[in-house]
Amino acid sequence: MVNFRAHEVNTGSAAGARADFEQMIAQLVDVFHPGARQVSANPGDGGIDVFHGRLDDRIVVWQSKYFMPQVAQAHHGQIRKSFASAQKNARAHGYRIDEWILCVPSSMDHPTTLWWDGWRRVQQAETSTKIDIWDETGLRSLLAKPPAAAVLAAYYPPPGGPRPPSPGAELGITVPPADAGAGALTPPRSVDRRPHAGETIRIAGCQCLLYGDPQEWRGGDAWVLRTGAAMVMSTPTRPAMFRQVLIRRPDPEAEAHAAAIDTQLRLLGRIGGRNGLPRLVDGRVGSTEAAVISVRPAGRTWREVFGPVNPARARPLDRVTATALLTVATRTAGVLSRLHETGHSHRALTPDGVTLPGPGDRPLIRDVGLAAVPRRPGEGPAEYRAPEQERLGFHGPEVGFRTDVYRLAAMIYHCLTGRPPAPGRSMPLRAFGLDVPDELEDALQAALDPDPARRPSRPDLLTPALRAGARHLARSVR
Repeated sequence: MVNFRAHEVNTGSAAGARADFEQMIAQLVDVFHPGARQVSANPGDGGIDVFHGRLDDRIVVWQSKYFMPQVAQAHHGQIRKSFASAQKNARAHGYRIDEWILCVPSSMDHPTTLWWDGWRRVQQAETSTKIDIWDETGLRSLLAKPPAAAVLAAYYPPPGGPRPPSPGAELGITVPPADAGAGALTPPRSVDRRPHAGETIRIAGCQCLLYGDPQEWRGGDAWVLRTGAAMVMSTPTRPAMFRQVLIRRPDPEAEAHAAAIDTQLRLLGRIGGRNGLPRLVDGRVGSTEAAVISVRPAGRTWREVFGPVNPARARPLDRVTATALLTVATRTAGVLSRLHETGHSHRALTPDGVTLPGPGDRPLIRDVGLAAVPRRPGEGPAEYRAPEQERLGFHGPEVGFRTDVYRLAAMIYHCLTGRPPAPGRSMPLRAFGLDVPDELEDALQAALDPDPARRPSRPDLLTPALRAGARHLARSVR
């Protein structure tokens, strides 16, 4: 059974336990409500720890309180204050709280249960906000569900840590026990079965707990390529991204994938952890497996901060948020350019692949994308796929560089306007009511040109226009 005292044991203090519990709640909410976001206390959090929705529309709020060993009368005031603060800020900023959920790692005593039921009834009637609670029973139920397996393993590992791998597990083979008897069947190699979220698999010799179902591509019965996110079950545990090819028999495509992974390993070993690029955790290249594991950076993603949102609710960004977006985009262009200086391009950039550790920090690229991976039509995530990625016959590293220019510009355009770009016929930013300088307008239109030869050759060539746009919008806010 989950023991929520683990937060105090892991951090060594009550203050650390509160922060650790809040992080756990944020990750748990994100499992069941993808796109949930945390609010940093700067100086206050507006009565919100985690929310889902948009702060210019309607939201659901999760408020975490590390009340131990029980929720008692001494905590009533904190609960009232948190709810009142959330409602006050909602009124002040024009959004609505549809539901407010209190998250606690314990249970209410009898007097507090009576108080809670009465207080909740009154507040729901006065504010029309649904009020609920995730207490220790509810949290344990959520953590027991398969989608939450990675959160469970990260914060509440079993005594002694993860189970040791069985013999042969490194090669994806499960060996039957010695007493299985004659004729016992050996289960198929892992190349034959697709793993799912919550399962533990071996990657480059590391025990890794899968965050979600990995993406998978197969070369018949010769090889399988997998990419995804996982928790490396080491001490301490580490969230990570991985790319792995399992090889059953020699095959030219398998060799190409293994060579790309080998290049990524060398690349991250040389420059990983610097200039916004991911840090290497582990990797290997052998006859049956090639894999690279890199640290998954902590923080909110571009999508969580800037969107884009559901098309049904799409709208241009306000000036303050647009200014912040252009500032982050400027720094992201710099990170991509550092990758380009190594001779490699990303070619798979999305809003989920850029992490923002904190205000003023350099954005971090979640992985190196398709660096060193042979180009092929239809490559990379479909979202913001450049026109040349859809067709045959594009060659040369400079095309990959210009692909990154397109993908970054498409992300910027979509977030600013609320509409994805249409290559070669994207409407001007001003058509969406955005007051931007000509320099930014022209730069984005050039970067979105369907012909890569007519685009800027490097992402950092967008920097002057992005900075000019940020300065212009910042002045108009004052």
